[in-house]
Amino acid sequence: QRWASNAIKDIFVYKSTSHNIWVNLSFEDWILSKVDLTCRRILFLWRNSPCVVIGRHQNPWLETNIAVLRDKGVLLARRRSGGGAVYHDLGNMNCTVFTHRQDYNRERNLQLVCEALNRGWGLDLSVNKHHDIITGYQLKVSGSSSKLVKDSAFHHFTLLLSADTANMTTLLRPAPLLSLINTSATLSRRSSTLNLSSRSHDITWDAACSHIASAFYSAHDITPTNQKVEEVDPGDEGVFSGITKMADELKDWYWIYGKTPKFTLKAENEFIFGHLVFTAVVEGGAITSCDVTLEHSLVTPTAFLDNLKEALTGTLLWRSDVLAVFQQLELETSDHHERAVVLWLFTWILSFV
Repeated sequence: QRWASNAIKDIFVYKSTSHNIWVNLSFEDWILSKVDLTCRRILFLWRNSPCVVIGRHQNPWLETNIAVLRDKGVLLARRRSGGGAVYHDLGNMNCTVFTHRQDYNRERNLQLVCEALNRGWGLDLSVNKHHDIITGYQLKVSGSSSKLVKDSAFHHFTLLLSADTANMTTLLRPAPLLSLINTSATLSRRSSTLNLSSRSHDITWDAACSHIASAFYSAHDITPTNQKVEEVDPGDEGVFSGITKMADELKDWYWIYGKTPKFTLKAENEFIFGHLVFTAVVEGGAITSCDVTLEHSLVTPTAFLDNLKEALTGTLLWRSDVLAVFQQLELETSDHHERAVVLWLFTWILSFV
């Protein structure tokens, strides 16, 4: 658990001036890939404008409501580390500790933060078995994730200071019609949370940064006169060469949605003329195959169902693409029963894309 080491020569604390989720996430990747962490440790403090961030192996349609995100203008990002979905805004602080892989230690990082905040504000924070920071009443104020490569590692974790909890509750909830889904994607653990500012109004972004940075330096036997928190613009291409390309990769639709592990959707609806069953396999963010059946129907419109399956196969699970298929089918469909099927099915799909 000891922090100080004769092998560590350089200790840095950086505080981001950017509130862009893709830029801040890219800065983590930049340090991990560009900086030799053999003899140095880095603490990166950052926060973002409102956004939802999912883990590398998660399904965005299961972790948040895409339609609500779009309506609210809230960004969605997929990070390169694992773990669950989190809501970020300017009231949710992020800390990233960079070390050599052999020096990676989640427990130690979190204990340092707990001790710094407990000492500063008389709190009762501790670390649970999931590497969450919790209060004495078992309310979660921080969740963790990490990324390890050959010789380097980072451990990043949130810290709820004064986040918009109403937004967090609304946005970290999938569309209600998505209960029938089969997936191997990592699912988030739902927890009761607490903003630390509810314990003390003095726990602000600047104050928390100051306390945590001081504790980080002191753990490495660096005296207060030599403790410096350096503000950085991680999006500055002139300083961090290649950061723009890294951020662009994280913004890409195929990274955010297309990297979703393969999953199966299922929907059913009872019409007066039959029971509709729809199943679709989604891979790479697109419907790769689907099946539409109308059970207990006096007449099975085989040509219509085949045409519906053909139209949907290959469609990206994205609003504009789904709408284009729907509008074309509406033009081609005249039978009122068939139009009812098209309207219901596409209303269902459009409710979560």
